[in-house]
Amino acid sequence: MQITLYRRSYPVKDAPVSLSLLPFSVDQRHTYTVGKKVYESETSELHVIVPEESKIDPLKNLLAWQSDKGWVKSTATEVLGFAEAKVSGFRTVK
Repeated sequence: MQITLYRRSYPVKDAPVSLSLLPFSVDQRHTYTVGKKVYESETSELHVIVPEESKIDPLKNLLAWQSDKGWVKSTATEVLGFAEAKVSGFRTVK
């Protein structure tokens, strides 16, 4: 099953990056300041293959998925890490 991860970042070195399983609100403005320069956030989407039975918990912003040890809940950052490490059932989509 394919899901979308939503990434918020800033166009400056060492700035924070946020990942979410749910889209970021378009009504919120996010900025990052370095010195006297203020940077607006940029958003992008990452597509990831996850195990078929996976479910997104919209209240907690977690992905629930079945492992060999039972149900597991993971954050968007953990899901991306699993996909990049090619953990069984997880892959990035190019």
